[in-house]
Amino acid sequence: MDYSLKFSFTALFFLAVSAQAGFSAERAPEKVRIAVSSKSIGFLDTWAAKERGFFHKHGIDAEIIAMRPPLTIGAIQAGEIDYAWGASTISRGAISGAPVRIVSLALRSSFHTLVTRPSIKTIADLKGKTIAVTIGAADDFVARHLLRRGGVDPRDVRFVNMGGSDTRFPALHAGTIDGSPLSLPFFVVAKRQGFNLLGTASDVLDMATVGIGTSTKKILQEREQVKKIVRVQLETLRWIKQQKAEVVPFLQKFYGLDEGVALESHAIYAKLIIDDARPLAEAIKTVLDQQGKPGLPLDRVVDASVIDEVLRERR
Repeated sequence: MDYSLKFSFTALFFLAVSAQAGFSAERAPEKVRIAVSSKSIGFLDTWAAKERGFFHKHGIDAEIIAMRPPLTIGAIQAGEIDYAWGASTISRGAISGAPVRIVSLALRSSFHTLVTRPSIKTIADLKGKTIAVTIGAADDFVARHLLRRGGVDPRDVRFVNMGGSDTRFPALHAGTIDGSPLSLPFFVVAKRQGFNLLGTASDVLDMATVGIGTSTKKILQEREQVKKIVRVQLETLRWIKQQKAEVVPFLQKFYGLDEGVALESHAIYAKLIIDDARPLAEAIKTVLDQQGKPGLPLDRVVDASVIDEVLRERR
């Protein structure tokens, strides 16, 4: 046989095998389960990555699961979920000794904004009044922080335990509470309805709330998958920040917002994005302070080696 012809057949054979392998990889993306606490705008990057196909683009078949934060750490340790998008939840787990770490941070602060009834116009007016929070959660910390900054001792306010912003806003509307720290888009809607905004977390502190967390085992044993998840987040955050003309209609459709609320919500979210998704030291320290562990080394909560690798590979 002519050697050139034989070489051509061999080359064609390997090309066919390579193509088949490529098609197989495309047909079989890696399945992962990701926990978020809700369908809220706080987790916009997660839901957008799913709906806009960013996970699929990076070879990930993602199942997004709404899970109560107290259950998340146990589910990661049991292997029932692979990742959690709640940086504050992962922080609390790591502080308590669970083998979990934050690997990236999407936003530099919390959205929570202290909203009050129209008759309450200043922080001082909240003395003796009732504020609804989720006791021990980020919104509770933000409310107490804003009160102290405004010269009011939190002990002079009555705190009641209540669910998320979707529960607290109707209670505020009904007049059964006097104020509450609300997240997006609820405080934007409240402002348009005549309620007062007496302070927002993003104006006064950095705070780790939204970011990717996973087990230390996965970081060590499935590092390439973790890096894929981080790349998805980076691409999604870039889309959110730069493609306003696409993001606003997405917010309208996915969250049922009118155009004005969607526009304002996008502007607030985009302002808080950390472009390189690095976990900010000050944002992590705020969570440590919240949990009464101000002197705990950051590496007990954060593993920044994954995001460092991803960013180096992008250069």
